Amino acid sequence: MISKRISTILLAVVTANILIGGNVFAADKVMRAASTDVSGSESFDELNVVVDGEKTTPKSTKTAKKTTKTVKVAEAKVESKENCEFNYPDIETNTAKVVSVRRQLKVEPGERFRVKVFMQNTGNGPWFSGQSTCHGPKMYLGTDKERDHDSIFYQKDAVGWESANRILMDQMRVDPGQIASFTFWAKAGKSADVYKEYFSPVLKDIQWIDNTPITLDVIIGETGDSAGDVRNKISFSRKSGSVTDLDLNGPKTLKVNLSEQKVYAYLGDTDVREFRVSTGKPSTPTPPGKYDILIKQDVRIGAQAPHYIMPRFMMFQSSGYGFHALPSLARNGGDQFWTEARNHIGIPVSHGCVRLLPEDADWLFDFTDIGTKVEITY
Repeated sequence: MISKRISTILLAVVTANILIGGNVFAADKVMRAASTDVSGSESFDELNVVVDGEKTTPKSTKTAKKTTKTVKVAEAKVESKENCEFNYPDIETNTAKVVSVRRQLKVEPGERFRVKVFMQNTGNGPWFSGQSTCHGPKMYLGTDKERDHDSIFYQKDAVGWESANRILMDQMRVDPGQIASFTFWAKAGKSADVYKEYFSPVLKDIQWIDNTPITLDVIIGETGDSAGDVRNKISFSRKSGSVTDLDLNGPKTLKVNLSEQKVYAYLGDTDVREFRVSTGKPSTPTPPGKYDILIKQDVRIGAQAPHYIMPRFMMFQSSGYGFHALPSLARNGGDQFWTEARNHIGIPVSHGCVRLLPEDADWLFDFTDIGTKVEITY
């Protein structure tokens, strides 16, 4: 009987190792055996196995036998050879698209919770897991903003993490057009807080795939802020870390950099947003200097011909200069409209105003107040 129990325990340990290496899928759930505790166990009934980040104890020998059967199927799959064959394209395109992020928005202090990110490989080469034996490009999620920082949600030996700044891909290989998933467990801090964590996909020793940010917003316990204030703090945050101390009542400033063709929105000393703009062309430049927002109008019609239609207008100089969305003009008695091309954003082509994309102008219009400071520099 003792020999039989030892054999069962050894099988469970092998099971754990197989699941760790193989990332076996059951339905839509990634199952991983993170650890196996055999200390002090008198029978398999008492054997504790951590599956998908949750500790489970088999209730009976019948359950244990069912687990063993499942493992034999999984073992057969793991032993199958990896497909490592692929041809490098003449011109590599490494791009990705975020499909969805599944996570809890609110957790209790000290609570462990699961996060699952789905991402499509929109490039022209395959991705391989960091656990793959193939020599192709290894795909991870890396912590970002600041890049490669140690995550506040990381714990040693936590499921899904290779290190404090790298998360493993679940699949061993994901070809172009296919969907990859990244599943990991995180642990909330011990005190009430609001955190924002940024991640970006990264191909090891090749490149970070920029412009594909993944954000993990987590409310821990009761912070005392209203729901609206919490939403604003999360929205305004552009770096990983706690957002609790952001002063929503801080002074607002818009800083236009004419050389970069960008405007930066500040709340106190915190840079909360940036947008590409189109400022004045050389013959009609945007005047540098320090100003205030004087007037805000949903739509302004230019007083002089050709009478531009300027949505979300915010005047910062009494002579008429202001921020606004791409302008339009009426044609053929008003039956048709011409609108400035979106691809002109980033190019100085205006008559001195600061033009924005419509969606960016909407955000900036809602952010500013009469009296908001404006600084325009090269």
